Parts: sequence; structure tokens; C-alpha cells
Amino acid sequence: MQPFDLTWLEEPIIPDDVAGHARILKSGGVPIAAGENLRSLWEFKNYIAAGAVSYPEPDVTNCGGVTAFMKIARLAEAFNLPVTSHGAHDITVHLLAACPNRSYLEAHGFGLDRYIEHPLVLDRGMALAPARPGHGIGFDWKGLAQLSP
Repeated sequence: MQPFDLTWLEEPIIPDDVAGHARILKSGGVPIAAGENLRSLWEFKNYIAAGAVSYPEPDVTNCGGVTAFMKIARLAEAFNLPVTSHGAHDITVHLLAACPNRSYLEAHGFGLDRYIEHPLVLDRGMALAPARPGHGIGFDWKGLAQLSP
């Protein structure tokens, strides 16, 4: 995979195999992103300490919420690793904006944007974190009401 100059290879094996990820990272020569299936700071600590991940990739909806996401980002920072994200891009854009070691924002196209008042804005390939307070998400209640029988 090295000739393809990949940014990363994402979870090339089952997420429970920390030693396997470390082996692939060490011998494969391609950065590894992993963590969307991890559920705690402790699991990220095991990955990072084992040298099993190049881009820790917490999912705020899986890893324990906003506080846990930020702790994982700070742990990655302590090991000089860039943090990326998985899912919930309308919330994660705020979190990555607060991380000095941020890298990429994963944005999903599940069609939920049509039910959010202010969906994620991308400008020239960059995600813009809104200045709205809190998580910044407001629902389009009229659009959602059309889904009700």
C-alpha cells in the first residue's frame, strides 16, 4: 500500500486486536486510523501506548460523549498524534476546532442534513465550526413533522 501514499488505512482488522494493529502499523509502513469502535479512554490508551494507531479516531456517540472525546484528543496530543473523528460531524466539528492536534473531520452523507437547521458548512475543503453556542444543532421540526403519519 505504500506506493499509493495513503493518508491512512482505517481499522484493517477487528478493533479488539490491539497487538495486530501495532504489528500492521510497524511492518506495513502505512498510517493506521482506528477507534470508531472503541468505547472508552482506557481502550484508546491501550491502542496509543501499544503503538497501534497513527490517527486516533473517536466517535463522540460511542466513546463516552464530549468529555471523553476531548480526553482522548488530549491523550493523543500527549503522544504527538493527530486526532481525527468518526461520525456525528455536526458535533465533532466543534470538538476538533478546540484541539490543537486536529487533523481530518469525517463527514457522513446519511441525509440527516435536511432535518438540521444549519447543516455542516464546507468551504474549499475545510469544515467551518459554527459560532452558535453549545453543540450548535437545532432541528428542522417542520421537516421532521412531515415524516410523522
